[in-house]
Amino acid sequence: MPKQTVAATPESPALALGKHAKLRKDDVLIAAFKEGDHTAFQELVLKYEQRVYNHCLRMVNDEVESYDLTQEVFLKVFRKIKNYEHTYAFYTWLYRITVNCCIDYLRRKKRHMQSVSLSAGGGSDAGDQGREQEIPDTTFVPEDAAMNQELDAVLHAAIGQLSEKLRSIIILKEIEGFSYEEIADVLGCSRGTVKSRLFRARERLKELLADYVNA
Repeated sequence: MPKQTVAATPESPALALGKHAKLRKDDVLIAAFKEGDHTAFQELVLKYEQRVYNHCLRMVNDEVESYDLTQEVFLKVFRKIKNYEHTYAFYTWLYRITVNCCIDYLRRKKRHMQSVSLSAGGGSDAGDQGREQEIPDTTFVPEDAAMNQELDAVLHAAIGQLSEKLRSIIILKEIEGFSYEEIADVLGCSRGTVKSRLFRARERLKELLADYVNA
């Protein structure tokens, strides 16, 4: 299973690829795979599986489900890559598949929770079960570290209450460091739409974090 990483320093996907200098470039790997070199696909997985897993984990907040989603993403990539066109950079195409897999999972989960709630005759709170994160116990933790842990937990709990689309855009921009243009390519929308959704996401986060900030 890829190493768990929830929080990360924002970093442009293009810059991040410099860490894999010994690996062949994406276009070379894709061409090689289309010609029957299956080790080329393994190299693509090596380059991107950790980042795909991290994005899934930030979206769904579940290690096991994130691992399964990562496998689902690369299975779809394997099946579709022969039809990949170079209109967009490979990593934006990959992230589009990743985002869609996560959103589909979250919507399925929401429908399941609503179905369980209705069949059990529960109240509206049942649909929100599991969406809140507990703030970690900071006993015996240095003060600064405890504050950072608490802030991180509160922030990720707030992000988890955003709609699927707003959640994905705030993660792509504020946590993973994508540019407006990269996000537009990933989501298949205009730069203006990205800015509009990001504004709504930030405003919603301000509302969700108001009590914590003003405490």
